[in-house]
Amino acid sequence: MVNSYTANIDREVSPSDRLSFALFLAAALHTALLFGVTFDYVSSQTVSKTLEVTLAQHRIDDRPDDPDYLAQINQIESGSSAEKQLLASTADPSSVISQIGAAYPKSQRRKKELNERQDNRVISSQPSLEKQLIHDKRLVDKSSKQPEPIISNSFKARAFEIVNLEAKLERQNQIFTNMPRVKRITSLSTAASADAFYLNSWRRKIEKIGNLNYPVEARKRKLYGSLRLLVAIEADGSLRQVKILESSGHKMLDDAAIRIVRLSAPFAPFPDELRATTDLLEIIRTWQFRKNSSLGSY
Repeated sequence: MVNSYTANIDREVSPSDRLSFALFLAAALHTALLFGVTFDYVSSQTVSKTLEVTLAQHRIDDRPDDPDYLAQINQIESGSSAEKQLLASTADPSSVISQIGAAYPKSQRRKKELNERQDNRVISSQPSLEKQLIHDKRLVDKSSKQPEPIISNSFKARAFEIVNLEAKLERQNQIFTNMPRVKRITSLSTAASADAFYLNSWRRKIEKIGNLNYPVEARKRKLYGSLRLLVAIEADGSLRQVKILESSGHKMLDDAAIRIVRLSAPFAPFPDELRATTDLLEIIRTWQFRKNSSLGSY
């Protein structure tokens, strides 16, 4: 019986009925989705919170329970309006800005001042260091410099004279160095052995030549007298100079003495002992033209 009932139901539900039921069910689900689900638009922009601050004009000690604005001091509201009023001020904008600056937290201003000072120190540290180094160097230079001695004009003149005198002595020393070594023998000096031997040989030759060449005119006129004569002889015996130191009073006798010396030259060369110490020998003797027409010397 059951099988016959099931078979009857299967025969009553046709494929078209099943398709209609499926379409109905799909339409119902779509309708529920369209009218049952809603979407809200959310703005991506975030509204920033604002803090309203005002400048209070009248200070009180008690803090209001529900303040309308924030300020630097406590102040109670006044007026007849029950609503919150917009902020307004009749003050000059520049004064308002300065007041706001005064109300700025002290810690922030202190931090800013410290940063500015630090920046100024960094900027100005290098020039300050250079100035200090230059100043220290100038102090060291001043301390290292010795004070220049004050020299008077008289001291300078004396020093100049000393320098000139030293230069003159140096020139004379050079002259004396280049000059020959001169030895002078007079009738009053005591001759050494080598000098005496040469002097005696020279005297004998002069007297011999003089007597042989005695001036004839002086003999005729019977002229006589004495004179002092200087004779300079080189080391090789040649005549350097002959000079009258004291005249006899008769030019004829003076000229005759010079002629006799010239006739006697050259003389014997210096011996080795005399040459070792002398380059030029000066002999000063007194010549006598005697009354007996003879020539002598001493």
